[in-house]
Amino acid sequence: GVAPGAMYTGSGHQLDGYLARQLARIPTVQTIDFVGYTKEHGCYVYGDVAVKGGKLFRLNDEDFFDIGKLSIKTISQAATLSLSTDVQGMQTTWLPLLWQAFGAKGLAALAFWFGSLFSEQIRQEHKSYPFLELVGEPGAGKTTLIEFLWKLCGRRDYEGFDPSKSSLAARARNFAQVANLPVVLIEGDRGDEGAKQRGFDWDELKTAYNGRSTRARGMKNGGNETYEPPFRGAIVISQNAEVSASDAVLQRIVHIYCDRSAQTPATRAAAEALERIPVEDVSAFLLATVMAESKVLETFAARVGVHEQALMARPDIKTVRIAKNHAQIMAMVDSMRHVLPLTDEQHAAALDELGRMAAARQQAISADHKHVQQFWEVYEYIESADDDRPILNHARGDGLIAINLQHMEQVAGERRIELPPIADLKRVLKTSRQRKFVDIRAVNSAINAHFNREYLTQPKRPETVKCWVFECNTKGAKT
Repeated sequence: GVAPGAMYTGSGHQLDGYLARQLARIPTVQTIDFVGYTKEHGCYVYGDVAVKGGKLFRLNDEDFFDIGKLSIKTISQAATLSLSTDVQGMQTTWLPLLWQAFGAKGLAALAFWFGSLFSEQIRQEHKSYPFLELVGEPGAGKTTLIEFLWKLCGRRDYEGFDPSKSSLAARARNFAQVANLPVVLIEGDRGDEGAKQRGFDWDELKTAYNGRSTRARGMKNGGNETYEPPFRGAIVISQNAEVSASDAVLQRIVHIYCDRSAQTPATRAAAEALERIPVEDVSAFLLATVMAESKVLETFAARVGVHEQALMARPDIKTVRIAKNHAQIMAMVDSMRHVLPLTDEQHAAALDELGRMAAARQQAISADHKHVQQFWEVYEYIESADDDRPILNHARGDGLIAINLQHMEQVAGERRIELPPIADLKRVLKTSRQRKFVDIRAVNSAINAHFNREYLTQPKRPETVKCWVFECNTKGAKT
């Protein structure tokens, strides 16, 4: 109450009124621990710029964004984006280069990348957003394409992270660092054994499809609380080999295969031109896109149902999830025209490519596992060696195929034919589509009965053998 040269003579009630007027103007700053879109506030936060309602905001003198009644900032330093704020002067000279270098596949990848900037809003309405798988031959340009797409978002000299080299905690943090931005997994194709040794399984990604957490950990407070950050971004997988996973994962994927068959000196020159473009010249694309949020989402909502119905009407597409995933990207091709000057030719080519990709994905999930395919190839080869009697099929001509796996392994070994490991076959044979799995049961063996009749001096073989039984639904198969 007393200071040098001054003394407060008011009452306590007057002091309370004075402080209430002063303290009412002190803002409460909301903080987020990631970079990108926060759906709780309906705002994009990118380090030194933010976008809300189609308007651009900059950091104030106190290092936070003052957006009307909202005061917000990000405390994450993991994903640093160097964004150009010259939205009006945004260059699009790179679009013809992308078209020349990568064609319709490049536009399909761009549409997925474009859609990932709205993945939270899409999941809120449609409950899911697909994964992008960009695979193919070495030297086909996958790295060039992904690094350029990152340039559009202001991230320089970055492609992604290797999940096989990362711990579970590191993968979880990579997934939680961004919102409405892609998370790129590169070079994860180590084979099944290598993936198991490193503790990584593609099925970990299933929950990310719906925006749910990929990992939960306990809080260090002695209670029952857990920390499960939701997945807010979009998954991109880039490697040489195709993802080998369960049907549930494969159905979630939009697959683009890159090869070198279409490469020419002109495509190489266009790709090298894309590599030389500075980040500063193209990174306004991100801000221009999110500032057009209302138009993009309006077009997306109007077109996604149309594309999904068109895909489901095709005879070569039967899975609803595949149609939904590809329809979302097709709707994003339509929405991109609010930001980029796509020509009618480019627009039509991208839609045709996505339709072809949907049919190819349906065929991929309808095919048997590679071990099952090899199993039946070996079976057909050995069975065709003798037209008079069955060699592997113990069934007695009732339209079934009965195979004892140990017997088949022995016969294949005698003929020096490679067969998948029995342990792996037992895991995948029940999923056989070429010949439907029926049961594992004891079968009155036609092979052993023939042996006992022919070789009377040899020890008799047992009449019943435990076999894997399948329906004989392939033309020309012996029973």
